[in-house]
Amino acid sequence: MRSTLVIGTSLLLALLGAAASAVASTSAFPSPSSPDAGGPPVKVTLAAKTVACTTGADPALRAAAFTGSMPAIAGTRRMQMRFVLQQRVGDTGTYKRIDVPGWGGWEKADPGRPGFVFTRRVDALVAPASYRAQVTFRWYDRKGHALRTTTRTSSPCLQPDPRPELVLGGLDIAAKGTDQAFYTVSVNNDGRSAAGPFTVTVTVDGTVLAPLTLGPLEAGARGQGTTAGVRCTPGSVVTVTVDAGGAVDESDEADDVVGRPCVVG
Repeated sequence: MRSTLVIGTSLLLALLGAAASAVASTSAFPSPSSPDAGGPPVKVTLAAKTVACTTGADPALRAAAFTGSMPAIAGTRRMQMRFVLQQRVGDTGTYKRIDVPGWGGWEKADPGRPGFVFTRRVDALVAPASYRAQVTFRWYDRKGHALRTTTRTSSPCLQPDPRPELVLGGLDIAAKGTDQAFYTVSVNNDGRSAAGPFTVTVTVDGTVLAPLTLGPLEAGARGQGTTAGVRCTPGSVVTVTVDAGGAVDESDEADDVVGRPCVVG
C-alpha cells in the first residue's frame, strides 16, 4: 500500500485593529488538496511559502495564507512545525513578531508519514504593512530525540496603504486682460480609495485667490477647477495647496503644497 503524506488543518484567525493586539476567531479552514484520493505520490520540499495575499480598501479583504512543508529525513518517526507571524509597519523598518492566539504551538504529523504540509491564514490585516511567516521545522526519531531543527521564512505579503492620495496634476495660467489671469488646477487621486470633497487654493505673489472645491474623486480619477485673480509676475512661483482644509486623510500629506513657475499662456 502506497503511503501518503499528511496535510494539516489550518486555523482562521481574525486580526482586529492593530495586529499586535489581535483577537483570534477560530474556525475550521479547508486544507490544501490532499493526495489521499489516489494518483501519483506528492513530492514534498522543505519550504515556507506565502500561498495567498489579498489586498483592498476594506479590511475584510486583506488576508494572507502561509504554508509550511517538510519531507521526512532518515530515521524520522514524527515531524512537527510551528508558525510565527511577523509584521513590518510601513514601507521600511524591521519585521517584528506578532503574538497571534493559536500560532504558538507545535503542529504534529501522524507518526511514520513521509511528508507534512500545514497552512495558516490571517484575515483583517492592517495596512500599510507587510506580513510574513517564520516556520520552524523539527524531526524526531522513535525515541523522541530531535534529529534536526531548522527555520524557513516565507516571502512577504504586502498590504499597501488603502487611503486616497491627492496629487497636483497640472496648473495652466491664461491671461485675463493686462493684470488678471485664470488659474486652472487639475488634481489626481493616485490612491486606492475615494476622496471626499476638498478645497484647493492658489497663492500668487502672496495673495490667496478664491478657493476651489473639487471632488469627490474616485481612485484613479481627476478633478479640475478654475479660479481667477491677480496675474502672476513672470519668474515668480505660484503656490498650489491641495486639500487646503485638511478634509481628506491621505496616504502622503507631504506633497500637498506645490510651487510652479509663472508661465502665462
